[in-house]
Amino acid sequence: MRADPGAAPKAALRADHCLAAPPRLSFRTHELPDDALAGLELVDLLAGREAVCSWVHEGRGLIGLGRVLAIEAHGADRIEALRAAWRAVVGAAWWRDALVRPGTGPVALGTITFSPTSEQPSVLVVPEALVGLDDSGAWLTTAVPEAVDGAEPEHPDPELLLKAMVAQALPVIGRERAGDDGDSGGTAAVETGALSEEQWCEAVSATQERMRAEQARKVVLARDVLARPAAPLATGTVLRRLACDYPSTWVFAVDQMVGASPELLLRLRDRHLISRVLAGTARRHAGEDALTTARLASWLEGSEKNNREHELARASAITALEPLCSVVEAPARFVLTLPNVLHLASDVTGVVAGDTGALALVGALHPTAAVCGTPTQAAARLIEEAESMDRGRYAGPVGWVDWHGEGEWCIALRSAQLPAAGPGPQSPARVFGGGGIMPDSEPVDELAETTAKMRPMLGALGVPG
Repeated sequence: MRADPGAAPKAALRADHCLAAPPRLSFRTHELPDDALAGLELVDLLAGREAVCSWVHEGRGLIGLGRVLAIEAHGADRIEALRAAWRAVVGAAWWRDALVRPGTGPVALGTITFSPTSEQPSVLVVPEALVGLDDSGAWLTTAVPEAVDGAEPEHPDPELLLKAMVAQALPVIGRERAGDDGDSGGTAAVETGALSEEQWCEAVSATQERMRAEQARKVVLARDVLARPAAPLATGTVLRRLACDYPSTWVFAVDQMVGASPELLLRLRDRHLISRVLAGTARRHAGEDALTTARLASWLEGSEKNNREHELARASAITALEPLCSVVEAPARFVLTLPNVLHLASDVTGVVAGDTGALALVGALHPTAAVCGTPTQAAARLIEEAESMDRGRYAGPVGWVDWHGEGEWCIALRSAQLPAAGPGPQSPARVFGGGGIMPDSEPVDELAETTAKMRPMLGALGVPG
């Protein structure tokens, strides 16, 4: 392994090629001492870095540097192709893992396109170095190619490698805190994406006319803008800002698809799964007090439009999971409070039948009614016609899968696709936001909702609120 993981990512392999001739990888997982992070947050290890992966929620999770393998797939069978390729990689791999708990041993992080027709690839990435942290402690997994001669490959010393990560991160964090990180202090520029605000509102109105003609019951429409930071920003810096401002979300990064998603598509552990459905939204305003938030939550709970939208999404998840689970339960919905919005939320739980893995469940659940609409195929057609853009990985599944098929996945919301070397004045980030459209929605209100949902990413890119 290179002394500096993350310096030069390897080219991706097609999933079918990987399935036919899986690369042979060696993994080692080591438990780290309690003081290994030197008082830093997990995401702080990414400070100033590119070629990173992230899956962090309330300070716990996984961060990765570099990549020893990337697997790509396109088309309608992209999720199944990635699942089969990953199983082949695991089958050909050798590993040593004394911990054997979620996130240890062979792990791949993935980002999957919303649409099977997207030009962007869906991808699984195996980092060279993966640092994990849970309530029981920290660990580090290294991944290297197996030696050609069959000899046991050399892995770096885990404690020395982590010390090098910490040593590289500390001065970057110090400069950022001192305001001496190269940031000009200027304001990021925001440019129109595929549609102007007026054009997008017109698209919403046209879609509503087709919904009133009973072509669909709900359609989720998204839009994009281009954000150009005033000075170059490292991807790791963007992630640290998101984790600081939105700690209750899943702060993710895979192949430069980054975001802070509140919507857990699924967590699969010991055959038990949980899926959080979010649909129905109320916008919060900066500086509002607790009483105002409580009144807003009460309004959201009583909103007929938002409750209908939520029930469609909730029913969609239950319908998708029931054939794969022996038991499915969906307790009463609740209000999820985030810094920028409130959501109606439902936690759907189940017991998975047989050996169904996380990626198979991802394939069954995606696209949910919360990000596509109802009925699914009809809504997808209206989205393609109305949005005038390729969503890429926006609103697609993003997360991780381990060697026995378990893992955690969310929906790539509150997100952006960053350029390969990080965003800057000459390299814009593509920022997305969407909203569930019902026949009685107000287009201007829906526009404001998309703006509120863009706020986390725009703020992390230096756009003032």
